[in-house]
This record gives sequence, C-alpha cells and structure tokens, in this order.
Amino acid sequence: MMIVLFAILTPILIVVSCIASTFFGGVAGWIVGLAFEDTILGILAQLGITNVTMFQVGAFLGFVTGFLKENIKISK
Repeated sequence: MMIVLFAILTPILIVVSCIASTFFGGVAGWIVGLAFEDTILGILAQLGITNVTMFQVGAFLGFVTGFLKENIKISK
C-alpha cells in the first residue's frame, strides 16, 4: 500500500516542485531585473535572444533548475 501511495505522489510532487520553482524563478528574475535588466538583456541580445523579459529569463532558469534538482542527487 505504501509503495502505491509513493508511486502516485512522487510524480505529483515533482510537477508541483517544477511549477513552484518556475514561479519563484520568475519573481527572482524580475527582482534582479530591477537592478541589472539592461546588462543581462544586453548580453542575451548579443547571443541572439531578444524580446524577452527578466521574468521570462528567471522563469526559464527556475524551471530548468527545478527539474534538475529533482533528478540530480549529490552524495556526500
């Protein structure tokens, strides 16, 4: 019974974690953008990435790190 519950809850928790990290990454990107927006968006424009906001950059980075956080385990 416990294994079935674990099998059902694990994917749900991973999805919720990715959604939460995407949101908080977007908020963090917006806050960082208040001070460094021109610098970061200028670097991205030189790389060919245009028409994005700092919220979108932060949300992307939050999603990627949220997804990797669930799949990469560092042993001590």
